[in-house]
Amino acid sequence: MAEDPLFKRDDPKLGKIIEDGIHGNVVLIGFPFDEGVIRNFGRRGGDYGPDSLRRFIPKIGPLINPELNISLEGFLISDYGNIQAENFEKAHEKLAAKVKTVLSKPHHPVPVIVGGGNDESWSNASGFFNYCLENNFTPVVVNIDAHLDVRQLDDEGRLHSGCPFRMILEDQRFQGMNGKFFEFACQGSQCAQAHVNYVKSKGGELIWMREIRRRSLELKESLREPITQAGQALKDIIARFPENHRFFISFDVDSISSAFCPGVSCPSVDGGLTAEEALEIAFLSGNSNKVSLMDMSEYNPAVEDYRTGRLLANIFYYFCLGVKSR
Repeated sequence: MAEDPLFKRDDPKLGKIIEDGIHGNVVLIGFPFDEGVIRNFGRRGGDYGPDSLRRFIPKIGPLINPELNISLEGFLISDYGNIQAENFEKAHEKLAAKVKTVLSKPHHPVPVIVGGGNDESWSNASGFFNYCLENNFTPVVVNIDAHLDVRQLDDEGRLHSGCPFRMILEDQRFQGMNGKFFEFACQGSQCAQAHVNYVKSKGGELIWMREIRRRSLELKESLREPITQAGQALKDIIARFPENHRFFISFDVDSISSAFCPGVSCPSVDGGLTAEEALEIAFLSGNSNKVSLMDMSEYNPAVEDYRTGRLLANIFYYFCLGVKSR
């Protein structure tokens, strides 16, 4: 890698600080399964998401971001590999266990899980809940998504990409810890009234995309402060909770406008987040000590790989910049 012209000594990229294992400040986990999307009648191809994203991450940078004045020198990204299992259900069990393992490490790494379908968020949450139980934290789950994803299990009683947050809201651990739940950047053209009623009945809050667009901004001198409507809205949510709360940021990238993020199973054509908002959400999430993990789901390189892959790699980069500046 050192001989590659993309990694010149005066222009180092993320590839310089990535190694295999679990000892990094941020730990990347791949969930290469699209079975949940197929069960929800979506498009195939998301199983290639993690490995496609790995093509782009090493070439993103620079390690020293002069605009934000943050250096990733001395920072370490660990790649914990992909979940491998003989079937879909076993893969979910392994994912939950792996997330819990990373969160429990004494150096407090932050896992970033890349799918694959949004069903991954259920198992990521499951591992997160076990971590919160052991450490007396109150969990807060933020689903950044055009859809609510609170459908029931399929006709055979199986998990799919449209139901992870129903499973979260009905989870006894989540309820017992008085967990909080937000639907963020949801779009009225994508959400059934019955599902809205369900979320509200479980105490969840909905932050509609149009509500975000109505926000006014008071710009501050620091370039690390929010400059986008969605960034400010997310920061306000995080600020509402005291230090004994821990956040799981679930980022379904179909919440990003298809003008910026076309390579997803169900592209957003009714507005959506901008690329700039997506990067700021990632930075602000990484920057908060209350955020324990983030996932990215629904990347489908079979639909479009390059533009979307580079955007997601930059989302990962900005998340790392945020973690470094905690």
